[in-house]
Amino acid sequence: MLKELALWPQKITAGLEGAQDFMTQYGTRIPKNIKKIAFVGMGGSGIAGRIIKTFLDKKADIITQTIDTNELPANIGTDTIVCVTSYSGDTWETLDVLRELAHRFIPTIVLTHGGGAALLAETKNIPLWITPESVTPRSALGNFLGFWLGVLDKLGIIEGEKIAHIFRDHALTFIPQFEQGESYFKDFLSTVQHADFFHLWGIRDVNDAMVYRAQTQFNENSKVQSVLAVFPELNHNLINGFEQYTTNPCILFYTTEFLTAHISKAVDATSEILKERGVLLYKPPVLGNTLEGQLFNTILWSDYASYYLGKIRGVDIEAVKVITKLKEALKAKGIK
Repeated sequence: MLKELALWPQKITAGLEGAQDFMTQYGTRIPKNIKKIAFVGMGGSGIAGRIIKTFLDKKADIITQTIDTNELPANIGTDTIVCVTSYSGDTWETLDVLRELAHRFIPTIVLTHGGGAALLAETKNIPLWITPESVTPRSALGNFLGFWLGVLDKLGIIEGEKIAHIFRDHALTFIPQFEQGESYFKDFLSTVQHADFFHLWGIRDVNDAMVYRAQTQFNENSKVQSVLAVFPELNHNLINGFEQYTTNPCILFYTTEFLTAHISKAVDATSEILKERGVLLYKPPVLGNTLEGQLFNTILWSDYASYYLGKIRGVDIEAVKVITKLKEALKAKGIK
């Protein structure tokens, strides 16, 4: 897994190159003047869409949504381009949606490594791109981001290549530091290593998609029960749960320098109250000079931090035994 993390720059570049080849092959079949985009995907395969939506939502002329269920919303029609991602190609929820998309003749692009999604796309003549192999589906995110950002750039929807290059350059700059291992993450590891459960807090419409990726990495790499909550909404309910407890809660609070004045002050006030309550509060470092770089740092730092936390916890970092067992149970019940 550690070798996979070091390949972030190469995977982003490969994704961009794949987008170029895809558009050369299928560009004439993709609708122009797109006004609505939907990203379909579950788990690690759905995260690229969540992340890209963060940037698309800043454009007034584009309506963007993510679909992480097995049902296609009624508002998805032929005026929408749907971006479907499934590394395995066999995720049952995504296949259910893909079948409905094909049935309703909705413009669709499929990104997968194979499986049922590739077969269905080939059968229904849906534009398809096969992503390169990764050690685990979650370590294919660089390929996913590069591909979708590249495609959307070629369609004139967003400066996707610029964003992808910032991501890649950030990785090239900071991976050598993160590869210092447990010595670099010493402060973080000493704070959280004995916590079997912790909160990850993000900021709505700023970095919450990136913090969701961090949550999945701590769950899968570290085998820690991690849950995401979103600021400032959590201040209107969740924070009161820290009034009384028997075990000190642990919170990773992700932020950025690019916040509105009120949000920045609210973050400071919330942090002060939590520290007064004895909460184990850790703020991951804010690295990079641009918003895009700092947001990507949330992903990259968490990838490495979750790896080293899993290492000191002595777990099998690559395996996802409970998920594998669940898939077997679903298959036994006839869900394929």
